[in-house]
Amino acid sequence: MASDKDVLDKADALLRRHGAAAGGETGAFPILTDLIDDPAAKAATEELAREVFTRVMAEVEGRLAADLENRLAQHLVPQVHAAVASALGDLRQELANAIGDAVAEALKQRPVK
Repeated sequence: MASDKDVLDKADALLRRHGAAAGGETGAFPILTDLIDDPAAKAATEELAREVFTRVMAEVEGRLAADLENRLAQHLVPQVHAAVASALGDLRQELANAIGDAVAEALKQRPVK
């Protein structure tokens, strides 16, 4: 197996063969710290940024929607139950009044013997 020094020596030799001196300028070869002004790379980066943004927003909206639904359910269920109970109470009273009125009317219209 090659030692670290052997690997570095081979890299230096490769750079010398292709026009760059060891420890000197790299010339036409970009290094990791060089910024590359490539329109295609910029477009790909912008597309990736849009895709990441879209995915993050979808995840956040999904979580927020679920949380909002749970909170609304917690607050609205007791209110809906109270409203339904009140409406049923009102209907029972109206139904009792209607039945009483119908019975009274039927008794009035019945022939007296």
